[in-house]
Amino acid sequence: MSGIRCALTVFSFSIIALSAANPTQIDDPKSFVNEVFRRFSSKASYTPPEDIYTARLGKLIRDDKKNARGEVGCVDFVFWLNAQDWTISKLAITSADDGPDRKTVIAKFRNGGEPQELHYDFRRINGRWLLDDVHSMTQPPWTLSELLKCAP
Repeated sequence: MSGIRCALTVFSFSIIALSAANPTQIDDPKSFVNEVFRRFSSKASYTPPEDIYTARLGKLIRDDKKNARGEVGCVDFVFWLNAQDWTISKLAITSADDGPDRKTVIAKFRNGGEPQELHYDFRRINGRWLLDDVHSMTQPPWTLSELLKCAP
């Protein structure tokens, strides 16, 4: 029995190491956001990858999780959709180049009939596109990095 546990442990660490060695590759931020919405809309349980954030945003997210100690952190909704529950319709995703290493992806959609507009700021750092911030343009407006600063 211990041989099986040992093999499973080695297998688990191999998967973790492989994931770390092969970070999520975002070739086109607009296509990536479109895929995130497709997965959320499929009704299947989905969690976007956690290795897609800039160092700044990633630290804010990790600090929020750490400070929450297993409870709800500063953001009590799915920021990708500006919602806790969702029924997405009339989705339109566009993007704008803000320079050679900056793109803004804009998602306009309805959630349960309510209009939403989210702007996702991507930065290319060392050849990788990474999410740097998210802004809701609907009422009340918010910026993800600011919401994540609620903790002491």
